[in-house]
Parts: sequence; C-alpha cells; structure tokens
Amino acid sequence: MRTQIRKKEWSPAREIMPLILGKELGDDLSEKEISKLELFEAGLKNGIKKDDTIEAAVTKIVKLALAAEFGPSLVKAQGAAQMVATITRAIMGDAKLRKQALIIIDRLSNE
Repeated sequence: MRTQIRKKEWSPAREIMPLILGKELGDDLSEKEISKLELFEAGLKNGIKKDDTIEAAVTKIVKLALAAEFGPSLVKAQGAAQMVATITRAIMGDAKLRKQALIIIDRLSNE
C-alpha cells in the first residue's frame, strides 16, 4: 500500500499585512484581535534592531507573535525554544513568508 501525500498551501483567513503596514482596519476584526495586533506591533518596534540578522529578527517576530496571541508564559515555557526554532525555520524556508517577514523587519525595525 502506497501513501499519497498532497501538498496543501496554507492561506490565512484574513490579510494581516495591511494592518501592520499602516492601512485601514477592516470591520472584520474584533476589539480583542486589534489589541493583540497593536501589542505585537509595539513589541516589534521596540524589539527589532536594524543590525539584527534576518534569522534573529524572524525569531523575535515569532516570539512576539506567540506572546501576543497566547501570552508571554507560552514563550517562556519549557520546550518553547524548540517550537520557536521550528517556526522560524519554516518561515525562513518559505519564500513568500520570508518576503513578508523582511517587509515587517524593514518597516518596523529601529536603529
């Protein structure tokens, strides 16, 4: 018996990039989601430096996204470092995600 594997590309239900890039918020975001995104963006502005390597900056993005969505205790939990590293590798290995991460780094990094 042969196993068949179908590759399915994940596409988010909503487009978050316009929010991060300063465009108008849609009516489809709840107040809680908006506050999480604002927390995420504030963390990026304070956390990402221009002299960070791309991988270090993507790691910071992943940690901040997890902290904004699930709380900072998840990022500090045992085993979280391996999860963050896996997500970072996935972003770095996918051209589309890497490009989005580079846009975020370019727009929100500080000196």
